[in-house]
Amino acid sequence: MIYIYIIELNSLLILVYIKSTFLRIRMEINSLRNVKTEALFVYLNTIVQDYLEKLEIKEFDICIKDEKQEKEIIDSIKFLKTHLSKFTLNAYELASLIKIKYTKQKSIPHYYRALTYYYNVIIIEMEKQFQPEDKWIPEQIIFALLSEWIFEEEKLNTKFDILKEIDYFKLLSYIEYAAKEETDEEFKKSVKEMYLISTSVIKSLKNAKFKINTTRKSNVL
Repeated sequence: MIYIYIIELNSLLILVYIKSTFLRIRMEINSLRNVKTEALFVYLNTIVQDYLEKLEIKEFDICIKDEKQEKEIIDSIKFLKTHLSKFTLNAYELASLIKIKYTKQKSIPHYYRALTYYYNVIIIEMEKQFQPEDKWIPEQIIFALLSEWIFEEEKLNTKFDILKEIDYFKLLSYIEYAAKEETDEEFKKSVKEMYLISTSVIKSLKNAKFKINTTRKSNVL
């Protein structure tokens, strides 16, 4: 898990291969109320990229045995990688941006403070809920988080509408069916746990409030 610290960023978080274009990428936003969505997408962008990299070197084994369904899941995650990368950073890039652009803590805009705060809310809740004995099923977490947030968040920015093109519920049904057919009880248990973790993360994110450091008590987001 990658935490992003405002006061001091661990040098290990800095990517050697920072994209030359990422400094030009700004997460367009009209209100800090939308930062929760941005934070979730930073997290998802990070695990999507990590998932595809590990899948390529066969460090991950996809949980679906049906080749057609497997291809559909992988293609959907590649689709997400393409589009998430267009309008959001991953956690490594966000950490690098803050480290490079804002050398003094006081100079960091409220937007980035809120973004890192909500991102860390996700990470903390994920680590709190995920148990060592649980099997990590990244495909399910990705689809579950997106389906819960996108279709329950009424004020989702229209620029994210392209993410609605994926049928998350159908993809999740593939995983559920695989669990139903699986003889491994631990896998079945983990599929249930992934849903519980996803719901818990979304609940924590919705309830989280970022407080702007000011004397005005109403500045809570």
